[in-house]
Amino acid sequence: MSGMDWMPLLSTGAGALIALSGSFLVDLRRGRDTRDRDRDLDRWRTCIDFALALGTAHSMLRNTAAGDRAATTRAMSESGAYQERERLLMSGTPELVVAGEDAFHRLVDMQRLIRAGEDVRTDAGHEAYHRFAEALWTFRMAVRRHFGHRAIDPGTLDRKDWSERNECVYCVAAA
Repeated sequence: MSGMDWMPLLSTGAGALIALSGSFLVDLRRGRDTRDRDRDLDRWRTCIDFALALGTAHSMLRNTAAGDRAATTRAMSESGAYQERERLLMSGTPELVVAGEDAFHRLVDMQRLIRAGEDVRTDAGHEAYHRFAEALWTFRMAVRRHFGHRAIDPGTLDRKDWSERNECVYCVAAA
């Protein structure tokens, strides 16, 4: 009785195992890449939605009469600022969250001033606006860096700084 040669069978089995392992690893890698891409896309949308909500709230606050508490509350809630802040807090990187929180709180400072009866055209109201503008630009640059874009220098946009004081008609007239 002749013995069976097991070598071709073992080689075929080993080849099949290697091919299946390779396919499994490629599929695993593809799934991870897809999750990372989806997470980045969600984070990108969250950052844009947050910045737009802050801009909308700011516009609404500027059009609010001094001391109108209900209107300041509506400005923040109807703009989506609170909801977008929550999304950013849950999905943002620490750098994005810190920059976003600073911009959000500068906007809340404006809301508090208006709520307390201060007009945005007063010195205090105007200063609150500039602090908000600077914080919002800082957030925008943090978003750019996070997504691999170079941050923009204010001079690139013909500005002295991000606070917008140098381009401000009120500030230029007061100087």
